[in-house]
Amino acid sequence: MADFDVSLRGYDRATVDALVRAVEAAGSDRARIEAAVKRIGPPVVVLRGYDRMQVDAWLARRQGVVADAPRLLIVLRGYRITETDALLATVNAALEGDDPFRRAAALRAIHEARLPVSFRGYDRGMVDSYLERAARDLGSGQVG
Repeated sequence: MADFDVSLRGYDRATVDALVRAVEAAGSDRARIEAAVKRIGPPVVVLRGYDRMQVDAWLARRQGVVADAPRLLIVLRGYRITETDALLATVNAALEGDDPFRRAAALRAIHEARLPVSFRGYDRGMVDSYLERAARDLGSGQVG
């Protein structure tokens, strides 16, 4: 079973738990995974729920969404890798699909993101420029 952090304004835990059970029961069959996601529906945001970026990143991996993120350099002081990967997974999943709600949520995640800086992390300039391009594409409705 997937393990997600609990945060303020996260996804409803009961809905995500049901989604995780259904997706894991589907194995690697993408058609069954998509059917489970449609049947359960998108999780609602509640006051205390599972971290939205973690859930979105997990679901994108299970759906086989291939991240098209640039090769990011790891530098001495850069954005923390874990949080950046979760944000990029959310953004890339939205760019890959045509769901306007997922695209809007990814655009909002970009604007609300406060990526922490750590001793070894992704080059901040590279991440910032990628996110600016992604935000433009998400806002204009383009893909890629």
